[in-house]
Amino acid sequence: MNANGPQTGDDKLRGGFLEAMSHAANTVYVVTTDGPAGRAGVTVSAFSSVSADVDQPRLLICLHHESTTADIIRTNGVFCVNMLRSDQAALADRFAGRIGAGGDKFAEGNWGVTEAGMPCLTDALASLECRLSEQTLVGTHHVLFGAVQNVRLTAGPSPLIYASRNYTKLSKT
Repeated sequence: MNANGPQTGDDKLRGGFLEAMSHAANTVYVVTTDGPAGRAGVTVSAFSSVSADVDQPRLLICLHHESTTADIIRTNGVFCVNMLRSDQAALADRFAGRIGAGGDKFAEGNWGVTEAGMPCLTDALASLECRLSEQTLVGTHHVLFGAVQNVRLTAGPSPLIYASRNYTKLSKT
């Protein structure tokens, strides 16, 4: 049953989809922005490469339509995708609003500034500086496409992974 009565086929499909997606292993990212609408950041796992075979490589991120960071990115027109290391779960929680709520999210972490003036996590495994190239709203989520302007790589441990509703690490076998 849902709050409005018996469970419909659509509710069952949605629930099954959400449960299936909870088992997907995804790398965790902190997406940041700065510009006319201000500085902001949020944790995401909904990220994908789109194509390297265009004039500027493309990627996409998905953010809930009620996310204030989504609105700020859309106004600023730029964002930086920072791939977190396996030892940065606390930073992921901070930018997800799970810890340190109400304070400056950027008060912790090793932050620098990109050529375009956006916050960039200097010890992230990778940071991809993007210009917002396209956007669309699908259901409850903004799908934001970024034209990659600059890539910064650092050596480090394996990436932080989110699977089965928890952080995990890649195991080497």
